[in-house]
Amino acid sequence: MFLKPSVKTIFIKLFLIISFLVCWFSISTSFEDLLIFHKGKDINLNNIINFCRHISIYFCFFLLILIFLIFNKKINFKKYKIFYLLIAYFAAQFIGLVYTGNTIENISFIFSSFTVILTIILIDNFFSYNEKKYFLLISFLILNVVFFLTFTPSLINYLNGGSIYGGFYSSDFFFEKDTPRSSGLARMALIIFIFIELFEIQYSKYLKNHSKKILLIKIIFLTFVTLFQSRTIIFITVIICFFIYLNRNKFEFNKVTKFISIYFFIPTFLFFSLSTFNSYQSTKLSFSEEDIKLLDHLKSDELRIFRGYQQGDISSGRFSDWKEILENVSGKNIIYGYGAQGDRYLINQTASNGLIYTFVSSGLIGLIFFIIFNIAVCLKIIKIFFYYFKENSEDIIYCLILLSLSLRGILETSYAVFSIDLIIFILALSFIFDSNIRIKDIKIKYSK
Repeated sequence: MFLKPSVKTIFIKLFLIISFLVCWFSISTSFEDLLIFHKGKDINLNNIINFCRHISIYFCFFLLILIFLIFNKKINFKKYKIFYLLIAYFAAQFIGLVYTGNTIENISFIFSSFTVILTIILIDNFFSYNEKKYFLLISFLILNVVFFLTFTPSLINYLNGGSIYGGFYSSDFFFEKDTPRSSGLARMALIIFIFIELFEIQYSKYLKNHSKKILLIKIIFLTFVTLFQSRTIIFITVIICFFIYLNRNKFEFNKVTKFISIYFFIPTFLFFSLSTFNSYQSTKLSFSEEDIKLLDHLKSDELRIFRGYQQGDISSGRFSDWKEILENVSGKNIIYGYGAQGDRYLINQTASNGLIYTFVSSGLIGLIFFIIFNIAVCLKIIKIFFYYFKENSEDIIYCLILLSLSLRGILETSYAVFSIDLIIFILALSFIFDSNIRIKDIKIKYSK
C-alpha cells in the first residue's frame, strides 16, 4: 500500500526468482520431511535442510495465491488458458486422496506442481521475454550441477570396472536423498544438449568464436546419453538430432555425412571405447564384502529399481505393470482415480507412462484435462514447426524440448508428476504458449 508500483514489482520479481529456485531445490523431498520432530526421528543437519526445502513449497504457494488476488487486474487471465488445463488435471488428484486409502501425505506432490505452474505464469506476467531467458540459464546451471554431482562418482566407478547403471543411491550431496538413476541422467544429458543448441542461437554473436569448443561439449553429452544405454532416451535423441539437421541444413551428401559423423559416429565410437575399457577393468576386479553388500542394497525393496520381468521383455516389465494397474482400477475409481502417486498405491511401483499415471491418479476426470492439454501443446508445436522451419528459430528448440519430454512420457511418468521434467516442460511452454500462428499464416508463407 505504501510502496510505489515499481518497488512492488521489484519485490515480486525477487520473490518469483526465489520461488523458481524453491521448486528446483524441493525436488525429491516429500511430506515426510516435515515430520522432523516426530517421535523417534533423528534431528540432524540433513533433516533440517530437507524440512526447509519442503516447507518452502507451501510458503511460496500461498504467497503466489496472494499475488494473484492482489494483482488480479494486472494479470491477463485469458492468456493462460492452456495452463489451467494442467492445473485442473493436478486438482483432480485431490478427489482420489480423499475417497481412497491412498495416503493424504501425497498431497505434497499436488501443491508442488501447483507452485511450479503458478510461478511460471507469474514469471511470464512480470518478466519480459528477454528477462525470462535468465530462468533458462538458471535451469541449465542446476541441471549441470545435479548431473555432474551424480555422474562423476559413477563415471569414476565405471572407469575402474564398475557398473554405471541402476540407481538410486543416497548421497550427502543431496542431503541423504536419492540421486537420479541412469535413465534420469540420460534424460538430463539430452536436455542439456538441447539447451546448448538453444544458447547457440540466442547468443550466437558471443559464441561464434567458440563453435569448435561448443561442438566438442555437444559430442561429450551425446556420448553420455549413449553411455547410459537408455533405449527410450537414445531413440528420442535420434529424433531430436534429425529435426535439428532438417532445421539447419539441406539434404546434401556432404552435410549429411558430416552431421552423422559428428552427432552419431563419434559419440558411438567414444561409447564403445569407454565400454571396452570398462570391460577390461572389470576382469581385474574381485568382489569384496563391501561390493556384495552394495549389490544387496540395490536389490532391496527400499529402492524398487528392479522390475520383475521376463527375459526378452522389450518393455523391461512395463507392460506387466500397465496391465496390473488397469486391472486393479475399478468402480468409482475409474472416474476420480486414487490420487497423487496412485500407481505406487496400487502396485508399489511407478507406472512409467504419463497417460496411465494420469488415469490411475486422477481417473477419467483428470485424464480428459491432461489429454486436452497435450493436444493443445501438440497443435502449437506443429504450427511452430511449419511456420519457422528452416529459420533456425528459438521457438523450434523450445518445441524440441517439449517433444523430447512428451515422447519420454510414453515409457516414463515424465511431466505428469512433479519432477524435473515438469519444471522444464512448463518453462519451455511459457516461451511459445501465446504464439498466435494460424493455419492461414502458414498457407500464406508457403504460397509466396
